[in-house]
Amino acid sequence: MLKVDILQAKVEPMESIGHNALAGWTYFFSFLAFVFQCVTGFGLYHAMSNATLPHLFSWIVPLMGGDFAVRQWHHLMMWFFVIFAMVHVYLVFYHDYVEARGVTSSMIGGWKFIERRTGR
Repeated sequence: MLKVDILQAKVEPMESIGHNALAGWTYFFSFLAFVFQCVTGFGLYHAMSNATLPHLFSWIVPLMGGDFAVRQWHHLMMWFFVIFAMVHVYLVFYHDYVEARGVTSSMIGGWKFIERRTGR
């Protein structure tokens, strides 16, 4: 997938109905980044909030070395999501229209057609 997506290499097409393995791992790590973003956000917010929920995350700031370090990590994760969104939109159009895999079209229309291989 990296050869195709980054280097634009022509390789034998991989047939799959769902996401490929690289996309699965990327979504898994994106979920972990989302959880980290939420935890650091609540950790930063607890100092200025009177609500109960942010105070449950007051332990995160001392654990990570203070407000500055937490803000830096929170900011870094923000850029991860910005870049992830841009790359994701590019790859959605690339795989749907250039490769004609129909993943996005199937989400919009509800149908995806794949060729059935026979054993002959």
